[in-house]
Amino acid sequence: MAQPLNQLSGMPQMAAAFDGWTTKITLNVVTQAVFDGFVTDVINTFTFNGTIQPLRPEQIALKPDGQRSWEWLQIHVITGTNNLKTNDRIIYNGKEYKVMSVKDYSLNNYVEYHVVSDYE
Repeated sequence: MAQPLNQLSGMPQMAAAFDGWTTKITLNVVTQAVFDGFVTDVINTFTFNGTIQPLRPEQIALKPDGQRSWEWLQIHVITGTNNLKTNDRIIYNGKEYKVMSVKDYSLNNYVEYHVVSDYE
C-alpha cells in the first residue's frame, strides 16, 4: 500500500502534538464575485481545529515598516484542513484580516498562516 509523501519523508508528524494544542476555530473567508454587473462579497464559513496566536515581536520586526503596529496573528492548522492563499481575506472574532503569508509544512503535516488586520 502506498504511503503519503509526508510519512515517507521521515519528518516528524505534528498531528499528534496538535491534538492537545488545538481548539475549534471558525473563520469566514471573504471572496468576491460579480452578480448582475456588481462586485459582491461572498462569505463562506468553515470550522477547523487549529491555533491562533499573536506573532512574536521578533517576527513582527521583520514585517514591512508601515505594518508593524497592526495586529498580526499566526494560524496553525493540520494539512488539508483549509486552503487559504496569500491575499485572501478572512473574518475572525468580528475583525477582518488579510492573509500575508502561507508557510506550507505539509511534510510535517501542518500549515502556518500569517495574517494582518485588514485596512479599514
